[in-house]
Amino acid sequence: MRAFLGRFLSFFIAAAIFSFFMNMLLLTPSLYMLQVYDRVLGSRSEETLWFLTLLLLAALLVMASMELVRSRLLVRANNAIDARLAPHLLKKMAEGATSPEGNRYSHGLKDLAAIKTFLTGPGILSLFDAPWMPISMIILWYMSYYLFLVSLVGAVLMVGLTIINELVTRKTVEEASGVGRIAGRHVEITLRNAEVVNAMGMLKGVTTRWAELNDNMIALQSKASIRAGTISGATKFVRQAIQSIGLGAGAYVVLNDPSFTPGMMIAGTIVLGKALGPIEQLIAGWKGFLEARIAYARLDTFLKMQHLEIEPMKLPPPTGQITFEKVIFGIRSSNKIILKDINFSLSSGESLGIIGPSAAGKSTLARLMTGVWKPLQGVIRLDGADMTSWAAERLGPYLGYLPQDIELFAGSIANNIARLDEPDSDKVIKAAHLTGLHEMILKMPKGYDTYIGDNSEILSGGQRQRVALARALYDDPKLVVLDEPNASLDSEGELALLNTMTHLKKMGATVVIITHKVSLLANIDKLMIMQDGAITAFGPRESVLQTLMQQQQKQMQPQQEALRG
Repeated sequence: MRAFLGRFLSFFIAAAIFSFFMNMLLLTPSLYMLQVYDRVLGSRSEETLWFLTLLLLAALLVMASMELVRSRLLVRANNAIDARLAPHLLKKMAEGATSPEGNRYSHGLKDLAAIKTFLTGPGILSLFDAPWMPISMIILWYMSYYLFLVSLVGAVLMVGLTIINELVTRKTVEEASGVGRIAGRHVEITLRNAEVVNAMGMLKGVTTRWAELNDNMIALQSKASIRAGTISGATKFVRQAIQSIGLGAGAYVVLNDPSFTPGMMIAGTIVLGKALGPIEQLIAGWKGFLEARIAYARLDTFLKMQHLEIEPMKLPPPTGQITFEKVIFGIRSSNKIILKDINFSLSSGESLGIIGPSAAGKSTLARLMTGVWKPLQGVIRLDGADMTSWAAERLGPYLGYLPQDIELFAGSIANNIARLDEPDSDKVIKAAHLTGLHEMILKMPKGYDTYIGDNSEILSGGQRQRVALARALYDDPKLVVLDEPNASLDSEGELALLNTMTHLKKMGATVVIITHKVSLLANIDKLMIMQDGAITAFGPRESVLQTLMQQQQKQMQPQQEALRG
């Protein structure tokens, strides 16, 4: 993260330089007051007053212009950071969302937003202004030893309050942030399963669980806010008290030192306030600083992990040949093995049907075959190359995948079929024809431009599945994996699916279909039977079906003999 932000260091250096000159110009009101008291009132010269006033206005105008430039610099830095990092984070968050271990980093964009808020807000400006505290104190030293002494005591007290604020709020803010993420995740899961929650009367339990998390988060936030508020109140008291004492000290010097004028007393008091101001602002914005620092630490850890990834070399387009070599898959956190020693191979253009009981590992095999998950051991090869050698963006267009859980995106039907890319009309219509969707889409209010909402309300379950199937077939992929593609289809949809599989075979695509319906396996080349995460049979369809029938007959013999007896 440090190296990444280092690319934008020039923006912040320029902003710091502008802050330096702006702080110098902020001394002009003090100098103006000093001159008015000591020179204008003493000489009673209107010309001098007008000249000094014009100089003051010119200095303030320059300062305002520099403030505008500094603000734009920080905004440009913010936009540049977002443009470079946000797409990468979104990509990694999407990849992490498919992990069987759970998403390791689902709050990247929120962390980035916290950092950007700090970098463009008052927090970083107080850091730019903080170095002026010792400079202001040096000015006070030359004005009066007593004013310097008062400012030194005030600085020590306020720095001490800053340290105390860090100690008493950091841990609580971190805990509140963690609980807040858990509560947010709970809400996301609830909304995703809203149908089940409402249908089965689970809303009370869901609400109770969320309320517990939310109450805990509020309690921690309140605790941190109360502590921060106490420190902030003490800081304001110290600053006002020190500034008032500074005014009294200046008056004392005026009474005892004829060379120290009332104008110097007022100017010194203003400089004293300027010395202590940045620390007060820093404490007031400490919560934002802590949140940005926590977010920075998480992003830094995440980006360091990404440095271990090596960008794979570009390979030629695949033809669809796929091989599993001693593949084992499981979930590390639970030490659960889901697939055991999977070995098989499909040539380009071959079709495979996979059958087996529930929890046999069929859907897991589909996720491995499409690169969604990666094996714990063994190698999955596509056209002879390890599948991890393919960049997802390059391999994706050659893969078609229809999972069991269908999710469409807010947008037009054409956008969804075209995988959210700019739709190619010919390819979209071709995919729709293959799945028997074309006539149905034409009957919709705006045809292919019909808008699908977040929850695809205008489509039935079967229509959603067929749109998702058309998406899988868009642009003639070389490897197509269909997981229970007929789950929501009617007889017309199943007929369209059979025609689709026939077309894919003619096009030379490698097709894998997972189903419980034997009628979909009529034209399949090979058949695989899975049970308990292992392959119990694999080979030509007729041979496997014959072996399966013989096994069933053997299992039935004891029952038949018992009935005869």
